[in-house]
Amino acid sequence: MSTALARVWTLVCALALAAGLALAGPAPAATAAVKTCSSSTAVGSRPTLRLGDTGSCVTVLQRALDAQGWIVNVDGVFNDTTDKAVRRFQASWQYVAIDGIVGPVTWDKLVNGGGTKYSVSRGPNRTSKVMLTFDDCPKSYSAFQTTVLAAERLGIRLALFPYGQCRDWGLISFSYARAHGHYVFNHSTTHADLTTLSYSEVLDELYGGPSGSYGRPPYGAYNLTVKNAFVSMSRRIWTWDLDTRDWTGLSQSTIVDYVVENAYAGSSVLMHMQHAAFNETALSQIKDGLAERGLSVCRNNGPVGIYPQTLDC
Repeated sequence: MSTALARVWTLVCALALAAGLALAGPAPAATAAVKTCSSSTAVGSRPTLRLGDTGSCVTVLQRALDAQGWIVNVDGVFNDTTDKAVRRFQASWQYVAIDGIVGPVTWDKLVNGGGTKYSVSRGPNRTSKVMLTFDDCPKSYSAFQTTVLAAERLGIRLALFPYGQCRDWGLISFSYARAHGHYVFNHSTTHADLTTLSYSEVLDELYGGPSGSYGRPPYGAYNLTVKNAFVSMSRRIWTWDLDTRDWTGLSQSTIVDYVVENAYAGSSVLMHMQHAAFNETALSQIKDGLAERGLSVCRNNGPVGIYPQTLDC
């Protein structure tokens, strides 16, 4: 990259950060270097690798990634394909930063394993609490505000996955929900099926939705292109492990009964803000019904941030 282009990229990054965005795509490889090691080199002695590096140690990295099925070319060049493979690998571990940098922590996980694997369906919930999650747009801003405040009074922390148009249409406020103790994560801009889009189109969809460290692809649909777009933004995919199918027009009582009877410790329950259970009565009944089974919902412990790594329940 030329000096002029590097300066332009630096300016763009600065403007993006000021606006609260995380630019996708590789940064200039200003510190690229030839890195040497072998597969017999002790993990703690291996050099840190990053985009632009070359050499035998990059080959060692690529062979280890390839052996574990992370789809990478073994050519000794830490290019964009290797960067994305590293990021996908990092995203598969709960407490590893998704930054594309292969330092001591990433080397250790790659060679030795051990620790907490990330579950796409359970998401960041490492507790025994049941996480009630709601996708899409509420019917009105009033309905949104009423339910958010009701959940707060009930001591319930929700995870909301609105798409960007919900905000644009005046149906939801991301900051208001967070201020009242509820997580807000990405669900795209227009609720498009991301698996039908190009990489750049997926990025456009993700940029237009809420910021955050987690996101839920519409319909729970993702492929390699979608995974790459998510990790380029240092974001993990979070789907669900209990689908209420409320979108089929089920009644409030049917949805409540289904959650109470089928949720288990650590569940991520899928519901939708525009359907029958997004209200105080349903939330209260779910909380009480789960309590009778010895289960608790995620507790509302006050305001939350945009980029949590695990859930505070």
